[in-house]
Amino acid sequence: MITGRLASRAPANRLQLLLIVALALAVRLAAAWVVGDARVPWNYEYEEIARSLLTAGRYAWDFYGLAPAQPTAFIPPLYPLLLAFAGWLRAAWALQAIQILLSLGTVVAVYGLSLSLRAREEEALTAGLLTAIYPPLASYAVTISTVTLEAFFLVIGSWLLVLAGRRLSLASALGGGAALAAAGLTRSTWLALLPLALVWLAWYPVAASLRRRLGLGLLVLLGAALVCLPWGAYNSRTFGVWSVSSTNGGLNFWIGNNPQATGEYVFPTEIDPDLVRQAAALPEFERDRFFYARGLQSVTAAPWRAARLYGLKLVYYLFFRPNIGSNYSQATLPLGLAQMLFIASWLVSLPLAVLGLTRLGPSRREHSWLALALVSQALLTAAFFAGTRFRTPLDVFALIWAAIGLVALWHRVRPIRQIA
Repeated sequence: MITGRLASRAPANRLQLLLIVALALAVRLAAAWVVGDARVPWNYEYEEIARSLLTAGRYAWDFYGLAPAQPTAFIPPLYPLLLAFAGWLRAAWALQAIQILLSLGTVVAVYGLSLSLRAREEEALTAGLLTAIYPPLASYAVTISTVTLEAFFLVIGSWLLVLAGRRLSLASALGGGAALAAAGLTRSTWLALLPLALVWLAWYPVAASLRRRLGLGLLVLLGAALVCLPWGAYNSRTFGVWSVSSTNGGLNFWIGNNPQATGEYVFPTEIDPDLVRQAAALPEFERDRFFYARGLQSVTAAPWRAARLYGLKLVYYLFFRPNIGSNYSQATLPLGLAQMLFIASWLVSLPLAVLGLTRLGPSRREHSWLALALVSQALLTAAFFAGTRFRTPLDVFALIWAAIGLVALWHRVRPIRQIA
């Protein structure tokens, strides 16, 4: 269905899309050349789990070296599995190559999503172009980060969901649920989009019968269940708990809501080493509840401070945290240039996106899904701590609106230039 939709475009437009993909490839290869083998000076949790998969055949982790390595559900499984697969290939460039291909797929999917949102051809191509050259997406494609995988599944899932609502397509609903669940198995907060997808499908297709809307919602759930079933079964078999989420939520909630919290990530043992060592000895799901309780205790002890901190985290999420890029401060990278590109590209996109939102016309109903995803994730993420990488997968939605605004601006300026 998706390929058929793209194939139906005029040859000239397909050529333009191909050129945009080629440009995206060139930008990502240039980013790979700049980054090289530079990285943060420690292994991420998903790297340690991937190494355990490769060396011991176990999905295991040692909780920052504070406990014996044992089976874990701390991190959702898809990115550690991708890292393990790249390591199994025994090629230094394997991970970058895989992520670049996924990032190119996101560029094409943004074009398709734009068309499903009733964008004109030039707007959809412009959205693909902005996605191709957007610095954060290019940078994350060549570094160890879940962002590329999240963006890919999020855009595919949103594309299929919008098609399901517009065409009342049962197959699209099934695929949309599966893709959104895959995003959730990359970073757990995306799972919150699944119940919102049911609400949106119950509201959006105004011409559909209640039975048809319920059918679409059930197929979204079925697609999601098929993807999440292996992870839920693993947790049930390993921990005796049926869960499709991860157990890092409690720790992240405490990091973002403790008496010393700043709204940004701080390594756990730098906050309270004794408390973290105490928690390391707990069973994993009990540890998760332990940190949620400690974070909630901090919130209830000082509610006004927690409210101010929540607002601060929202600002950091929607714009940038003060220490953007600090994790890479010890890496051999042109950090100042990267920070400037990240900030400038988002600040340029925002006013164009606002202009685009005023130009949606009758397609506002389709675009409401993008707005719902953006707002809900901002509100949810601010309950934990803020980071640019949490917002970046959603930046593609703002780029779609920015493309509409940019095309509108171009058509407004062009007659003036012709007269001049």
